[in-house]
Amino acid sequence: MRADAERNRRLILDAAAAIFAERGLDAGVAEIAARAGVGSATVFRRFPTKQDLIVAVVEARIAEMGDELEVALRADDPWSGLVAAMEAIARVQARDRGLFEAIGGTVSADEHLHARHAELLVLIEAIADRAKAAGSLREDVAATDLPLLAAAAAGTCQIAAEPDDLWRRYLGIMLDGLRPDAATPLPVPARTMAEILEAKARAARG
Repeated sequence: MRADAERNRRLILDAAAAIFAERGLDAGVAEIAARAGVGSATVFRRFPTKQDLIVAVVEARIAEMGDELEVALRADDPWSGLVAAMEAIARVQARDRGLFEAIGGTVSADEHLHARHAELLVLIEAIADRAKAAGSLREDVAATDLPLLAAAAAGTCQIAAEPDDLWRRYLGIMLDGLRPDAATPLPVPARTMAEILEAKARAARG
């Protein structure tokens, strides 16, 4: 029974991840159950609410992103590591509409996901610090700027309804702007991690 329950849980999570990526978080539980090949009652036994299911899917995506950022942090060349980190963040959000929506709401509304998101920001800060120490990243760029820029590049796919790799063009332009050469003073200061997370939490609360 435990093996069957775990199998069903995996089928449900895979189906939910695929449907949320395609259509966003408004997709219904019945559609997810049908794709998973189980009944709606089975979904609700594993995940009592749709929000529980969303949180589980987002947590899995955050874990995957964390693994990629860990690899980027260990890159021999700090700038290459920073580029790999930015690409990982943008690629996942460009291809996963549900995650792109959740970053602005679900992540900040759930305490566990909030903590996991904060862990990602710590990794990003370490990646940025390495690039600055190597002279590859302009000093006035904050670590909190990087995921916002990557998300903006990913958002072009949502707005323009273009092929998934359109984000690469805009990320490339942004990466050029992160280099110290020819940098000009930025007009406003960066937001701190605490300010960003609090703003997301306020938005989630409505």
